[in-house]
Amino acid sequence: MTLESSKFPNLQRAIAAELSPEGLFSSLVAGVVVGAIGVTMCISYAALIFSEHLAEFLTAGIGIAFFSAGIICAIVAVLSSSPAGMIAIPLPAAVPILALMVAEIGDRLPEDAPPDILFSSAIVAIGLTALITGVFLLILGLLKAGELIRFIPYPVVGGFLAGVGWLLFEGGFAVTTGEELNWAQLPVLLAPDLLLRWLPALAFAVALLLLSRRYPKFPVLPVGFVVALVSFYLILAFTDTSLAAATDGGWLLGPFPEGGGSWRPVGLETLKRANWSAIGDRLGDMGAITIITTLELLLTASSMELITNRDIDLNRELRAAGVANLLSGLGGGLVGSHVTSLSVLATKMGASRRLVALSAAAVFAVMLAVGISVLSLFPRVVLGGFLLLLGLSFLVEWLYDAWFELPKSDYFLVIVILLAIATFELLEGVAVGLVVAIVLFVINYSRIDVTKHTFSGANRKSYVQRSRDQELLLQERGEKIYILELQGFIFFGTANKLLKQVRERLGAEDQPPLRFLVLDFRLVNGLDSSVVVSFAKLRQIAQKENLAIALTNLQPAVESQLKQGEILESEDSTFRVFADLDRGLEWCEDRLLEESKLDDSGVSPLPEQLRRFIAEPRDVETLMGYFQYLEIAAGETLFRQGDPSDGLYFLESGRVSVVFELEDGSEKRVQTYTGGTILGEMGLYQNAPRSASVIAEENSDLYHLSTVAFEKIETEQPQLAQEFHKAIVRLLSARLKQRSAELQHLLQ
Repeated sequence: MTLESSKFPNLQRAIAAELSPEGLFSSLVAGVVVGAIGVTMCISYAALIFSEHLAEFLTAGIGIAFFSAGIICAIVAVLSSSPAGMIAIPLPAAVPILALMVAEIGDRLPEDAPPDILFSSAIVAIGLTALITGVFLLILGLLKAGELIRFIPYPVVGGFLAGVGWLLFEGGFAVTTGEELNWAQLPVLLAPDLLLRWLPALAFAVALLLLSRRYPKFPVLPVGFVVALVSFYLILAFTDTSLAAATDGGWLLGPFPEGGGSWRPVGLETLKRANWSAIGDRLGDMGAITIITTLELLLTASSMELITNRDIDLNRELRAAGVANLLSGLGGGLVGSHVTSLSVLATKMGASRRLVALSAAAVFAVMLAVGISVLSLFPRVVLGGFLLLLGLSFLVEWLYDAWFELPKSDYFLVIVILLAIATFELLEGVAVGLVVAIVLFVINYSRIDVTKHTFSGANRKSYVQRSRDQELLLQERGEKIYILELQGFIFFGTANKLLKQVRERLGAEDQPPLRFLVLDFRLVNGLDSSVVVSFAKLRQIAQKENLAIALTNLQPAVESQLKQGEILESEDSTFRVFADLDRGLEWCEDRLLEESKLDDSGVSPLPEQLRRFIAEPRDVETLMGYFQYLEIAAGETLFRQGDPSDGLYFLESGRVSVVFELEDGSEKRVQTYTGGTILGEMGLYQNAPRSASVIAEENSDLYHLSTVAFEKIETEQPQLAQEFHKAIVRLLSARLKQRSAELQHLLQ
């Protein structure tokens, strides 16, 4: 391989793939068909914009439309992230606004103003709109804002495509008969002369649709196009009908204005002649067109992902359309973007190459160079039939196939959007669909239980190891603590459901009166502002029922929101905020123990605690002789993570915490022990280093039983050692039973 041939290997492979014989015929035919339809669309755009005061400039307007279509189609074809025939031309939705804008500019000019002033002002306004749109699209693409369209629900995109199908079906009738498809026109369309025009086109469309669904891998559409074209001219020959007669009879496109390809770049003289004051007054219209273009582009690209089953880089599509509009605007051209109907037409014809769009761009260039007289040779029945086919394919997919594939609520949304588009316009229909989708989402989301798990203090305790009497009391009175682990985004619907759940628990006659409510926000993403009202009602209920509420794991944004809503007030003791669920439960348990006079201040000396599992008083005295008394102050460390294990500790009084030292230097509390408990018991049986550190939270009295001392007990007092082993096993079993109960309740 030479140096020259290796410079652009990717480009060479892309060109080779585009020009490979396989699918080349389909791509060229699809490009010509798309270009022919695009040419007729451009002529209609020009006729709408360059009317009334600008009617004498229609030929130049058609040339501008051809220039815009050619440049936009070619640039997007080259820069698009999808090789599957992304067709971009001047945007249909923007044309009525452009026509209104040009008319308003004409009304602002003096009545005796020369026609070239109006024409120059119109051209500059049209080009400026494309420039503004191009800059906006480029910025969005560079900021990677295209992914926002992913938030549009799937049935909304489906409804959009169904609506596009209806508009294409309408367009097929308009091309074939020159009449609109509506109830008022139905008698006209059923007249024999018009029936003879659209019925063959519809039969042609239905036949191709059935064949393409029956033989999806065969190039039915391009072959069907060629067969239909040849058949039409054979019929003209057999009936001895001339081209002029066929044109006069409405069977061929046209007649078109003479010299319909005139276009010149915008020069300095045009800029000087333009009325900039009148143009400046229409900046609002330009902004509206920019927004419409952006929405249409993103919807089209997102829809093409479904149709082609390929991922599309939406940000790249934004940048491609931005560059195309900048170049179109510099030439005084129309604003443009991806067009769903033509892009799908190319795909349905079995063409999945950039060559389709480039061939269509070549058609626009030919029309611009030699005029549009050649276009008059295209039969209306064939082009209209293709539009009918395309519309039917969408309608069948989203009205028939979707019935079996989509949930009925999503199918209902597709129908609503289709009816809205058929009644109003494309974007209005999508807007209606989004509103309905939001309402359905709110209704469905309201059905989701905002409570992920529900516990009571009896089956979910804090990680505080307490004395046996305290544990028994908390087990007995734990139902007075109601724990709700919340989830998701809480808004007015789910907040009201939460309020109802609390009321039901307060009114439950088969359970003890509620004393504490714990709301854990660890899995909560955020709050709607209306939730503040529900929490205000919750405060009223709590004050009436003497209910204390603990809020745990509050994110800073959620806590700030509750403070702004005056829910968390310094003088109000109804709501208390804790860093995590463990500390919130600890606070509730401490209050229960205080009310029952069983807090840590009443902890008995260690000998009395030992008598609960060692029957003989002499054995207790003997065992105490092996202990070493320790006294540590608040903040001191009993042992550190990684220290050698050297026995266990009896905590006679005080409070210590077990903390993990994390890699980043921070600490996380995982357990707390109060008076009357045992800690570090695994160190008596394992020689492994300590897995965590123990730090005193307050002044504490402990007794240390070292491994060496316990070995002496086993040697000197084997019976006592056996009883001690049993006591440790019972202790570990009780702890394991408690955690197993919590896990079992969690899995229910």
